[in-house]
This record gives sequence, C-alpha cells and structure tokens, in this order.
Amino acid sequence: MRKKRFNTRKKAKEELDVDITSLLDILVILLVFLLKSYNASDLKLEVAKNIELPNSKSQQLGNMAVIVQVSANKDLWINNNKIGRFPAATGEKVDLLYNALQEEGKKQDEVIKELEQTAANNTDKGALATRKANRKRVNIVMDQSLPYEVLRKVMHTSALAGFPEFKFIVQGNF
Repeated sequence: MRKKRFNTRKKAKEELDVDITSLLDILVILLVFLLKSYNASDLKLEVAKNIELPNSKSQQLGNMAVIVQVSANKDLWINNNKIGRFPAATGEKVDLLYNALQEEGKKQDEVIKELEQTAANNTDKGALATRKANRKRVNIVMDQSLPYEVLRKVMHTSALAGFPEFKFIVQGNF
C-alpha cells in the first residue's frame, strides 16, 4: 500500500499554468497613477500673502526664473523677498522694482560666469544652458483684483531691467 501512494506522487508532476492577469492589472493601474501625478515643471513657487491667482485652462508649464509678485494691497515681492510697496506714481517705470531686478540680474550673471568656469560634464553644461535660457525670463504672479495698469507697469519695468520675456503664473483649472 505504501508503494502505491509513492507512485501516485511521481505521476502528479505536470506543468502548472500561472495566471498573471491580476498582476498586469495592478501594474497598469500603478503606471496610470504615476503618469497622472507626474509634473514636468521645475518651477517651485510659494505665493506671497494676499494674492488670489486668476484661473486658466492652459496646460503649459512654467520654468524656474525670477519671480515678481504683487499682492492685492500692492506689496512687491521678488523671489519671496518683500522689496516694498507698489508706488502710486504716474510714471511708466517703477524704480523700486527696476533696482531690485537689476540686482537680481547681476546675481544671475555671476552664477552663469561661475558655471561657465566650472562646467566639466554634460550635466553641468545642461544646467548652464538652462540658466542662460532663463536669464531674460520673469514669472509674474499678481492678484486677480489688480487693474491692468499695474501689470503693464510691472512688464515695462521688467523689460527695462533686462527681463523682456514673461510667464504669468495662474491657478490651473484642468
């Protein structure tokens, strides 16, 4: 009787099929989740106090550049540093903003020079190319309640200070 039981075990060796359908379903769900949550923008932004961003349906992403913010009570910020209040003067050029942007441009030029001297590998050269491309760009963040006149003066002053390319930071609705 013992011998009979032993023989049945040897005959039971057959190939087993593994069903991986459920595993593939899980992998597809994870892939979709990761692609949906991926953000290709290198822009990291902390919005200053009292700024309510306007809405937009555009899906173009911003890049890292100088950030100029104007709050609802007309406080001026550059790269999250408050530089003062937007003047009520009638001139086109805002001197406070112009001077701060000039200083920021000088800082960026120094960083670019340092990168040019130390760029050894392709990663450093890529960072240098990105810095040079963003050197003339400014990201503008404004409260939606401000009149167009304020935006026009900010853009004009930025262009005079050496930042003629603009990106507007708005609230995404997509």
